[in-house]
Parts: sequence; structure tokens; C-alpha cells
Amino acid sequence: MKKLLVSCFLFAALAVSAQTGKQVPPAAQPSLLPGQANVEAALKRTLGYDKGVSWQIIDIRPSVISGVADVVISINKQAPQHLYLSAETQNAIIGEMIPFGANPFESARAKLEPADGPARGPEKPAISVVEFSDLECPHCKAAQPIIDKLVGDFPQIRFVFQQFPLPASLHPWAMKAALYSDCAGKTSNDGFWKYINSIFENQGGIALATADDKLKELATAAGFDAAKISACAASPEADARVKKSMELGASLEVNSTPTVFINGRRVQSIANIPYDQLKLLVQFEVEHAGK
Repeated sequence: MKKLLVSCFLFAALAVSAQTGKQVPPAAQPSLLPGQANVEAALKRTLGYDKGVSWQIIDIRPSVISGVADVVISINKQAPQHLYLSAETQNAIIGEMIPFGANPFESARAKLEPADGPARGPEKPAISVVEFSDLECPHCKAAQPIIDKLVGDFPQIRFVFQQFPLPASLHPWAMKAALYSDCAGKTSNDGFWKYINSIFENQGGIALATADDKLKELATAAGFDAAKISACAASPEADARVKKSMELGASLEVNSTPTVFINGRRVQSIANIPYDQLKLLVQFEVEHAGK
């Protein structure tokens, strides 16, 4: 209920309180975007009545619609959400923007071509399914068995796992887990899946202060040389690979996890979709491969 109230108040109150000081032309350039201080002031004016509500401004960037800024925020450390803000009209909408057209997912498929994370499935699949995931994310943990089931039920698809650890302010040890699992994937593709499943299973027992020890322990249990995985995780090469994956996600406007692309179609909250409906969606995309 509180989340619903927050959304309603944001929609109504930001329409009149997101002051930027003057009218501005369409937000086509970063210099025309509302500043962080302006957005912060609007959020305080909108949500400040409730001391139990906190927020973090993750990003302020141009949206694909002229004159509208895409403000990414997290309320009470929950999954990030989009606030589409017109500084000119002083109105805001919370929600997701979707591609729309006869071939709406073509652009996303093209951007996903460089996805090179650990993969399962044929080299020449009917379609690709790409997931951007965070190993500290409980929603990603819930999604993993569903992904596993889809891979089993659709042997003609190829599933690719891309690292996308959320900011440390939300998930403190996610980056470490991304680095360790990246190195595991470079060592053994089969062992990678066993390793990330063990991290998901042990999420509750991992903390930032003990993350290195726990990740090494789980690496050993998954059949890896923990010392080698740890040394690799500390290397600039591993850091560059994880950041490259994060940049790929950012180019697709990924800001929450898990975000899954099925034939280029963005699917979020995959664990909340009834499995029969999800199968219909995957089959539909198989039938519309490349479209």
C-alpha cells in the first residue's frame, strides 16, 4: 500500500513541484536536463511528509521522447523505477516506456549482438534470450529456476547471462560477486552455472565484510581453484569485462534486475509472470524470430 501511495503522490505532486527555475527547450542534451538538486527538492516537497520514505536518485538522462527527461530513482532501496519528467510543462509520469511498431524490438536485438556472457543453447538458435542479472538481487534468485526451466523447455533458444551489479548503495557485495563469477565463467562455462546457483542459494549468508571469504568458499564447492578465481577477480581484466557488460545494459536502458530480453523484447519481473503465459510469450517470439 505504501508503494502505491508513493507512486500516486509522485505522479500528482511532481506535476507542480519539480521546479527548474525557468522554462527549457526539449531535453535533447545533458545540459538541458533538470539538475540533481532540482529533482531532489521536488522529491522532498512530494515525499517529505513521511519520514519512513527514503529515495536515491540513480540517474538523470534524456529519454527517447523530445523534451522529456528520464529520472531513475529507487524508493526505500527497492528496485529502481523510471520517472519521466517534462521540465517545460512541470509534469511527471512513473512507468516504463515500451517500443512500438511493426518490428519494435529490432533496435534492442542489434544492441544485444555483442552480448558475450556465459551461454547455454545452440550456436545458431531460433532466438536469443539475454538476462542482465545481479547476484545479490533476490528477484534474480527467484528468476533463476524459471530461466532454467525455459532453457529445458525450449532447446532451440540460446540463453546468455550478462553481469549487471546494481550500485553498492543498493547491493553492497554485488560487484564482488560479479567479478568472481565472471572469472568462474572464463574458467568453465558448465561450472559457472553451478557457481551462480550456489551464490543465489547463499545470498542471506553473504555480507560485504565477509564476501571474499564466502565467494572463495563457494568457488571451491563448485569445483574451482578459489585462489585463482580470487586473483582473477582482483584483476583489471575482470573489472573491464564486468563494466563492459554493465555498459551494454546501460545502452539498453537497463536499470533494474533481472531484466530479460527475449528476441529483443524486454521482460521484467519474470518471476511474477505465470509460467504458462511466459511459455506462450517465448513461443510467440520463436515464431517471430528476427521480427
